[in-house]
Amino acid sequence: MGRIREAVMIGARTVRRLPMPSGVYTTSLREARRPLPPGAVLKRHAVDPEMIDRTRAVWLDRHRADRGVIVHLHGGAYVSGPFAGDWEWVSQLADAHECAALVIDYRFAPDHVHPVALDDAEAVIAALGGDVLGQAPWVLTGHNSGGGLALSIARRLRAQGSSVLPAGLVLMAPWTDLELANTGVTETGAVDPVHERRMLRAAARAYADRAPLDDPDLSPINADLHELPPVHLSAGTRDIFLTDTRILRLQLEELDVSVAYREVGGRISMIPWLRRSEDMARLVREQSAFIGRALTR
Repeated sequence: MGRIREAVMIGARTVRRLPMPSGVYTTSLREARRPLPPGAVLKRHAVDPEMIDRTRAVWLDRHRADRGVIVHLHGGAYVSGPFAGDWEWVSQLADAHECAALVIDYRFAPDHVHPVALDDAEAVIAALGGDVLGQAPWVLTGHNSGGGLALSIARRLRAQGSSVLPAGLVLMAPWTDLELANTGVTETGAVDPVHERRMLRAAARAYADRAPLDDPDLSPINADLHELPPVHLSAGTRDIFLTDTRILRLQLEELDVSVAYREVGGRISMIPWLRRSEDMARLVREQSAFIGRALTR
């Protein structure tokens, strides 16, 4: 019996070490996609899907938009999303501040390539800038690919001299370097099955198409990030984006951008869910406090 148990354990460890084909990874992400909120979120909010230009967006409690808006860009490595975790996170924060939330369901690879996600999100913000986002404070939030996208959008709005700027950015383990160039990636990649380096490379190439991966609009770690609004930045100690997130923090601090930073133990997410732990609960409380300050500025 002991030998059988030992053989099973060895087999299980071997299976965990086998690389998952990138096609399987992409398929799994797509199957986890939730274009509408799960039931628990539907019960708590007035949910209004809306087509803005060619982009689908979903409101939670639009009637509270005069109190502020949380505009959220989902994760999914530019090949899927949003996920249940996106909906639950933004729902919790909208409830906490009795404000509206808007999830932008930007298009992604393989059917749509760069700069479609950027164009989609910017089109929604521009369309709402004349009324909703122009009349109430709003924050721009994003996780994973959505975090990198949020950073690029904030930079571009500032460069364009837009009058419709977010009062703050909340970025969770943002994907800021599609080249995955930093040596720290290898270190953490060994323990991060969700964001395994080879799979991310395939997703990056699928979305970037012919654009160079170091393009600042794809990899905002290479961009000029001065004069951004205050930023709340976080990553997990086992997230593959940890090194890039630390670099981003240093870049922002050197540019005198106000940065609140938090690292949590383990990973921030296990798609489709955000991880549940005391560390994560503390992180959400800090994010909520940051959003509260931004919406009352």
